[in-house]
Amino acid sequence: MAARIRNRFVIIGAGVIALAGLFGVLGLAATGGRAQDAPKPTPVATATPAPSATPTQAPQPTQPPVADSPPAVPFGPLKAEPHRVHTGDGDCLNVRPVPGTTFKSDPRTCVPEGFLLWLYGEPRDADGHTWRYALGEGWVAMEFVQAAPGAVTGFGPFSSVTVGSSDGATTKLARVAKDGTVVQLPTIPAALPGLGDVPPALSPNGKWTAYGGETRYVPTLTIRNMTDGSERSFPQVYLDSWSPSNRLLVRVNANCPQQCTWTVGWLDPIEGVVHQLTDKPNSWWTMTWAPDGQSLYVVDEGVLKQVFLDGRSREIVAKRPQGSEIAWGQLVLSKDGSKLLSSPFQGDIIIVDLATGAMSRVARATQVQVGGRCGGSVGVLTAWLDANTVIWHESFAEKGGNGITISRIDGGNRRLIPFFTVSDIRTVAPNLVTFTTGESVDNTTAFQVSWLLDTTTGEARPVTVGGTPNWE
Repeated sequence: MAARIRNRFVIIGAGVIALAGLFGVLGLAATGGRAQDAPKPTPVATATPAPSATPTQAPQPTQPPVADSPPAVPFGPLKAEPHRVHTGDGDCLNVRPVPGTTFKSDPRTCVPEGFLLWLYGEPRDADGHTWRYALGEGWVAMEFVQAAPGAVTGFGPFSSVTVGSSDGATTKLARVAKDGTVVQLPTIPAALPGLGDVPPALSPNGKWTAYGGETRYVPTLTIRNMTDGSERSFPQVYLDSWSPSNRLLVRVNANCPQQCTWTVGWLDPIEGVVHQLTDKPNSWWTMTWAPDGQSLYVVDEGVLKQVFLDGRSREIVAKRPQGSEIAWGQLVLSKDGSKLLSSPFQGDIIIVDLATGAMSRVARATQVQVGGRCGGSVGVLTAWLDANTVIWHESFAEKGGNGITISRIDGGNRRLIPFFTVSDIRTVAPNLVTFTTGESVDNTTAFQVSWLLDTTTGEARPVTVGGTPNWE
């Protein structure tokens, strides 16, 4: 089984490899469903000037390439059968990467008695047992599960969902309706072949998509108008993320491929001009948009700042001693805009009160130390459920500690939901979370599945084939 590394960040400039190998890259990096509630802006403290934005000349439109081939597994609901773990003795059930009990199939995790599994595909016999593939998990022995015909299925409060699928050359998009109807959307380039390529990102209003790649280590950002198919290319620019107001955060490279450096900027796809936010090279590794799309929260050499698009900035948390600083990872804003969550590669989750700068910590499961920071999952692996509860996917805990974890910010009411191949966790409605899993039943055909998780029951259901869903 190919090794998988799913981190809480994406390396840009040095290159991005996102779920490479077995699962490829999730096709659509959507920025959120319409059902999500935007948090309220936080008060702005006394501002200090920052380097003024420097526009660069917009390139001329280019024509998009022609696609493509059908996805390996078609979009739409897939036939999966709900079963619950029933070992008979209250013990957990081993989940294996391939059918069987031989060394190559050592358990990857162990799911508890009563846990809801969704079985997919044909059974296989190996080592004296009959096995079925459980979506989001792996292979389980059938004598230790029982059918669960009453399990919740379907779209919940949503009428449709837009999902994507990449084959390494193009990204297919489709809108899947609650009744199972599938409408194919325009195909866009995946830009996946080389080191540093980034999966496409659809703007929140659906009017633009951005994708990027490298040619001989020189990056190029391309923005496509989803209405007329026209494109603009921006050499030496990497995409980062869309704002709620449909502006694109970018990293502007220089001196590539010899001695690459980068700074941070933004652009409005209608204007087509890159505005520089800082002239300090290689410094803003961790960033997230404020809810109004007019500013960013940035970790700049250990200092947490709010940086406005007009060049102003304010310091929220000063640089702290090593070991107590805000670590490199993902930043996620609470729904009310009052708190910022920092989820590092390894180590405790940090909660910052944006009004006072006060910091608190949420302890994570005991982790296995791993080296390097390359690789990563598409999408954010940490989210807020409410003002006092967070959810994240643990990837590097000791055996038995990995999976989707829910905890209050004081560390109480902790729950573990042991899904294995998870990416892109987002809260999309009250007590409802979406995530994507990477699947490979036969170790050759890879596809993604979009899920809904009811956080009150702790049970999840697969909804449709396709990755990184945008719910409507």
